[in-house]
Amino acid sequence: MRSDYQESKKKRVGLRYAVNGLKYAYINEINIRIHFIIASLVIIFGFIFSVSIMEWVMLLIMIGFVVTAELLNTAVEAMLDYLAPDWHPMAGAIKDLTASAVLVASIIAATVGLIIFLPKVLILIFN
Repeated sequence: MRSDYQESKKKRVGLRYAVNGLKYAYINEINIRIHFIIASLVIIFGFIFSVSIMEWVMLLIMIGFVVTAELLNTAVEAMLDYLAPDWHPMAGAIKDLTASAVLVASIIAATVGLIIFLPKVLILIFN
């Protein structure tokens, strides 16, 4: 016997589920909105400073890296809230670990952004 979920899933395109996940994260998580705002600013500055193709590649990889980490963090938090609604030290540790992954991804992305944009900003300021 198959579950209703499996039956209905076969009739739908998987992209819809992915878009629903993005909508859920955007509506329910302020951090993903902050990441999207920062990503938008990075893209705007990329056009303003005419970054090279390789710099665009690195910036887009870093944006994807941070957003993916935040989406995974959101998924783990939602799963733990569902499976362990009462506070448990292990659930807290797991949430802390996934939040740490987002922090590391963000620090690396910010470092790449500084490597790309800082020389351009310094040239603009001192020339």
